[in-house]
Amino acid sequence: MEWAARPAKRRRLAANLAHAIGRPPEHAEVRALVRAEMVNEARRSADVLWALGRPEEVRRTTEIVGIEHVRAAAAAGRGVLLASIHLGGWEVATAIPKVVVPVPTTAVVADDWLAWAIEHTRVHVGLGLMYRTEPALRALRLLRRGEALLVLGDDSWGGEPRSYPVRFLDGMARMPAGVTTLSRLAGSPVVCFYVLPNGPRRWQVTIDPPLAPPARDERGDGEQRMLQRLADRWSEMIRAHPEHWAAAYRVHWLEQEAG
Repeated sequence: MEWAARPAKRRRLAANLAHAIGRPPEHAEVRALVRAEMVNEARRSADVLWALGRPEEVRRTTEIVGIEHVRAAAAAGRGVLLASIHLGGWEVATAIPKVVVPVPTTAVVADDWLAWAIEHTRVHVGLGLMYRTEPALRALRLLRRGEALLVLGDDSWGGEPRSYPVRFLDGMARMPAGVTTLSRLAGSPVVCFYVLPNGPRRWQVTIDPPLAPPARDERGDGEQRMLQRLADRWSEMIRAHPEHWAAAYRVHWLEQEAG
Protein backbone atom coordinates (compact mmCIF):
# COMPACT_ATOMS: atom_id res chain seq x y z
CA MET A 1 0.00 0.00 0.00
CA GLU A 2 2.80 2.41 0.82
CA TRP A 3 4.52 1.58 -2.47
CA ALA A 4 1.38 2.56 -4.36
CA ALA A 5 0.45 5.57 -2.25
CA ARG A 6 3.82 7.35 -1.98
CA PRO A 7 5.37 8.01 -5.41
CA ALA A 8 7.39 10.93 -4.03
CA LYS A 9 9.07 8.59 -1.55
CA ARG A 10 9.85 6.13 -4.34
CA ARG A 11 11.46 8.91 -6.37
CA ARG A 12 13.57 10.11 -3.44
CA LEU A 13 14.73 6.59 -2.66
CA ALA A 14 15.59 6.01 -6.32
CA ALA A 15 17.60 9.26 -6.52
CA ASN A 16 19.74 8.21 -3.55
CA LEU A 17 19.95 4.44 -4.03
CA ALA A 18 21.11 5.01 -7.60
CA HIS A 19 24.39 6.32 -6.13
CA ALA A 20 24.80 3.13 -4.10
CA ILE A 21 24.96 0.90 -7.18
CA GLY A 22 26.14 3.37 -9.84
CA ARG A 23 23.01 3.21 -11.99
CA PRO A 24 20.58 5.94 -13.13
CA PRO A 25 17.44 6.31 -10.98
CA GLU A 26 15.16 4.94 -13.73
CA HIS A 27 17.23 1.75 -14.16
CA ALA A 28 15.42 -1.53 -13.47
CA GLU A 29 17.99 -2.52 -10.83
CA VAL A 30 17.35 0.71 -8.95
CA ARG A 31 13.57 0.24 -9.12
CA ALA A 32 13.95 -3.28 -7.73
CA LEU A 33 16.22 -1.95 -4.97
CA VAL A 34 13.67 0.71 -4.02
CA ARG A 35 10.98 -1.93 -3.67
CA ALA A 36 13.29 -4.17 -1.63
CA GLU A 37 14.06 -1.33 0.78
CA MET A 38 10.39 -0.51 1.27
CA VAL A 39 9.68 -4.18 2.03
CA ASN A 40 12.57 -4.19 4.50
CA GLU A 41 11.24 -1.01 6.09
CA ALA A 42 7.93 -2.75 6.74
CA ARG A 43 9.76 -5.67 8.35
CA ARG A 44 11.82 -3.26 10.49
CA SER A 45 8.67 -1.52 11.63
CA ALA A 46 7.18 -4.82 12.77
CA ASP A 47 10.39 -5.68 14.62
CA VAL A 48 10.43 -2.28 16.32
CA LEU A 49 7.05 -3.05 17.88
CA TRP A 50 8.39 -6.44 18.99
CA ALA A 51 11.57 -4.84 20.38
CA LEU A 52 9.72 -2.18 22.33
CA GLY A 53 7.38 -4.77 23.84
CA ARG A 54 10.01 -7.43 24.63
CA PRO A 55 13.36 -5.73 25.32
CA GLU A 56 14.75 -8.72 27.25
CA GLU A 57 14.12 -10.99 24.27
CA VAL A 58 15.90 -8.48 22.02
CA ARG A 59 18.94 -8.52 24.28
CA ARG A 60 19.05 -12.32 24.27
CA THR A 61 18.75 -12.72 20.51
CA THR A 62 20.89 -9.81 19.25
CA GLU A 63 24.48 -10.59 18.26
CA ILE A 64 26.94 -7.84 19.21
CA VAL A 65 30.29 -7.55 17.44
CA GLY A 66 32.91 -5.07 18.68
CA ILE A 67 31.56 -4.34 22.15
CA GLU A 68 35.14 -3.75 23.35
CA HIS A 69 35.42 -0.67 21.12
CA VAL A 70 32.65 1.31 22.76
CA ARG A 71 33.72 0.29 26.25
CA ALA A 72 37.28 1.40 25.62
CA ALA A 73 36.07 4.73 24.23
CA ALA A 74 33.81 5.32 27.22
CA ALA A 75 36.59 4.45 29.67
CA ALA A 76 38.59 7.47 28.47
CA GLY A 77 36.02 9.71 30.21
CA ARG A 78 35.60 12.23 27.38
CA GLY A 79 32.14 11.13 26.29
CA VAL A 80 31.31 9.02 23.24
CA LEU A 81 29.49 9.87 20.03
CA LEU A 82 27.70 6.74 18.82
CA ALA A 83 27.17 7.52 15.14
CA SER A 84 25.20 5.62 12.55
CA ILE A 85 23.14 6.37 9.45
CA HIS A 86 19.69 5.35 8.18
CA LEU A 87 20.93 1.83 7.47
CA GLY A 88 19.06 -1.11 8.96
CA GLY A 89 17.21 -0.44 12.19
CA TRP A 90 18.85 1.22 15.18
CA GLU A 91 15.37 1.60 16.70
CA VAL A 92 15.16 -2.19 17.00
CA ALA A 93 18.23 -2.14 19.25
CA THR A 94 16.90 0.55 21.61
CA ALA A 95 17.37 -1.80 24.58
CA ILE A 96 20.99 -2.65 23.70
CA PRO A 97 22.89 0.49 24.93
CA LYS A 98 21.92 -0.24 28.54
CA VAL A 99 23.91 -3.50 28.47
CA VAL A 100 26.64 -2.47 26.01
CA VAL A 101 27.56 1.14 26.86
CA PRO A 102 28.98 1.57 30.39
CA VAL A 103 27.81 5.20 30.69
CA PRO A 104 24.36 6.83 30.37
CA THR A 105 23.26 7.05 26.73
CA THR A 106 21.02 9.72 25.18
CA ALA A 107 19.62 9.38 21.66
CA VAL A 108 18.87 12.35 19.41
CA VAL A 109 15.40 11.65 17.99
CA ALA A 110 12.81 13.30 15.79
CA ASP A 111 10.40 15.74 17.43
CA ASP A 112 7.17 14.33 16.03
CA TRP A 113 4.07 12.38 17.02
CA LEU A 114 5.70 8.98 16.59
CA ALA A 115 8.62 9.88 18.84
CA TRP A 116 6.22 11.24 21.48
CA ALA A 117 4.10 8.07 21.32
CA ILE A 118 7.02 5.73 22.08
CA GLU A 119 8.95 8.05 24.40
CA HIS A 120 7.94 6.12 27.53
CA THR A 121 9.13 2.80 26.09
CA ARG A 122 12.52 4.23 25.16
CA VAL A 123 12.93 5.67 28.63
CA HIS A 124 11.76 2.40 30.19
CA VAL A 125 14.67 0.49 28.63
CA GLY A 126 17.18 3.04 29.93
CA LEU A 127 17.67 5.35 26.96
CA GLY A 128 17.73 9.11 27.50
CA LEU A 129 16.14 11.31 24.84
CA MET A 130 17.07 14.58 23.20
CA TYR A 131 14.78 15.98 20.53
CA ARG A 132 16.32 17.42 17.38
CA THR A 133 14.71 20.77 18.11
CA GLU A 134 16.59 21.18 21.39
CA PRO A 135 19.72 23.38 21.49
CA ALA A 136 22.92 21.57 20.51
CA LEU A 137 24.48 22.95 23.69
CA ARG A 138 22.69 20.24 25.66
CA ALA A 139 24.43 17.58 23.56
CA LEU A 140 27.79 19.19 24.27
CA ARG A 141 27.10 19.20 28.01
CA LEU A 142 26.18 15.51 27.98
CA LEU A 143 29.45 14.63 26.28
CA ARG A 144 31.49 16.78 28.64
CA ARG A 145 29.96 14.84 31.53
CA GLY A 146 31.44 11.70 30.01
CA GLU A 147 28.15 10.31 28.73
CA ALA A 148 27.27 8.81 25.33
CA LEU A 149 25.23 10.51 22.63
CA LEU A 150 23.59 8.42 19.90
CA VAL A 151 23.11 10.27 16.62
CA LEU A 152 22.39 9.52 12.97
CA GLY A 153 25.25 11.23 11.20
CA ASP A 154 23.35 11.88 7.99
CA ASP A 155 20.72 13.80 9.95
CA SER A 156 20.68 17.17 11.75
CA TRP A 157 18.44 19.35 13.84
CA GLY A 158 17.55 23.02 13.64
CA GLY A 159 17.62 25.01 10.42
CA GLU A 160 19.98 24.59 7.50
CA PRO A 161 22.91 22.67 9.01
CA ARG A 162 26.60 23.42 8.70
CA SER A 163 27.99 20.97 6.18
CA TYR A 164 31.10 20.00 4.26
CA PRO A 165 31.55 18.54 0.78
CA VAL A 166 32.82 14.95 0.93
CA ARG A 167 33.15 11.96 -1.37
CA PHE A 168 30.10 9.80 -0.74
CA LEU A 169 29.25 6.62 -2.66
CA ASP A 170 29.81 7.40 -6.36
CA GLY A 171 29.68 11.19 -6.10
CA MET A 172 30.21 14.28 -3.98
CA ALA A 173 27.69 15.41 -1.38
CA ARG A 174 27.40 18.05 1.30
CA MET A 175 26.91 16.22 4.60
CA PRO A 176 25.96 17.67 8.02
CA ALA A 177 28.92 18.59 10.21
CA GLY A 178 27.13 18.09 13.53
CA VAL A 179 28.88 14.86 14.57
CA THR A 180 32.37 16.12 13.81
CA THR A 181 31.75 19.54 15.38
CA LEU A 182 30.56 17.96 18.63
CA SER A 183 33.53 15.58 18.56
CA ARG A 184 35.98 18.47 18.21
CA LEU A 185 34.39 20.73 20.82
CA ALA A 186 33.93 18.00 23.44
CA GLY A 187 37.08 16.05 22.62
CA SER A 188 34.91 12.93 22.28
CA PRO A 189 35.76 9.95 20.06
CA VAL A 190 33.28 8.84 17.40
CA VAL A 191 32.23 5.20 17.40
CA CYS A 192 30.27 4.08 14.33
CA PHE A 193 27.74 1.29 14.70
CA TYR A 194 25.28 -0.53 12.45
CA VAL A 195 22.18 -2.60 13.21
CA LEU A 196 21.33 -5.07 10.45
CA PRO A 197 19.05 -8.12 10.32
CA ASN A 198 20.30 -11.69 10.53
CA GLY A 199 16.82 -13.15 9.98
CA PRO A 200 13.28 -12.81 11.32
CA ARG A 201 13.58 -11.14 14.74
CA ARG A 202 17.33 -11.70 14.67
CA TRP A 203 19.65 -8.68 14.52
CA GLN A 204 23.36 -7.96 14.65
CA VAL A 205 24.97 -4.83 16.05
CA THR A 206 28.42 -4.12 14.60
CA ILE A 207 30.58 -1.57 16.42
CA ASP A 208 33.65 -0.03 14.75
CA PRO A 209 36.88 1.00 16.49
CA PRO A 210 36.71 4.59 17.79
CA LEU A 211 37.92 7.54 15.75
CA ALA A 212 39.92 10.13 17.68
CA PRO A 213 38.37 13.62 17.71
CA PRO A 214 39.87 16.46 15.67
CA ALA A 215 42.11 18.81 17.62
CA ARG A 216 40.23 21.74 19.10
CA ASP A 217 42.21 24.28 17.05
CA GLU A 218 41.77 22.44 13.73
CA ARG A 219 38.24 23.76 13.30
CA GLY A 220 36.87 23.28 9.77
CA ASP A 221 39.84 21.40 8.32
CA GLY A 222 39.86 18.82 11.09
CA GLU A 223 36.10 18.42 11.02
CA GLN A 224 36.04 17.89 7.27
CA ARG A 225 38.81 15.28 7.42
CA MET A 226 36.89 13.32 10.05
CA LEU A 227 33.64 13.66 8.10
CA GLN A 228 35.37 12.23 5.04
CA ARG A 229 36.52 9.23 7.08
CA LEU A 230 32.95 8.72 8.25
CA ALA A 231 31.57 9.10 4.72
CA ASP A 232 34.06 6.51 3.45
CA ARG A 233 32.96 4.00 6.09
CA TRP A 234 29.26 4.74 5.55
CA SER A 235 29.71 4.32 1.79
CA GLU A 236 31.33 0.93 2.38
CA MET A 237 28.42 -0.24 4.52
CA ILE A 238 25.73 1.10 2.16
CA ARG A 239 27.33 -0.59 -0.84
CA ALA A 240 27.36 -3.87 1.07
CA HIS A 241 23.70 -3.53 2.15
CA PRO A 242 21.92 -1.11 -0.23
CA GLU A 243 18.56 -2.87 0.25
CA HIS A 244 18.60 -1.68 3.90
CA TRP A 245 19.46 1.99 3.26
CA ALA A 246 16.33 3.95 4.19
CA ALA A 247 17.41 6.97 2.13
CA ALA A 248 13.99 8.60 1.83
CA TYR A 249 15.44 11.98 2.76
CA ARG A 250 17.29 14.64 0.82
CA VAL A 251 20.98 14.06 0.22
CA HIS A 252 22.68 17.21 -1.08
CA TRP A 253 24.36 15.69 -4.11
CA LEU A 254 26.59 18.43 -5.52
CA GLU A 255 26.12 17.50 -9.18
CA GLN A 256 22.34 17.88 -8.70
CA GLU A 257 22.78 21.31 -7.13
CA ALA A 258 25.08 22.37 -9.97
CA GLY A 259 22.48 21.26 -12.50
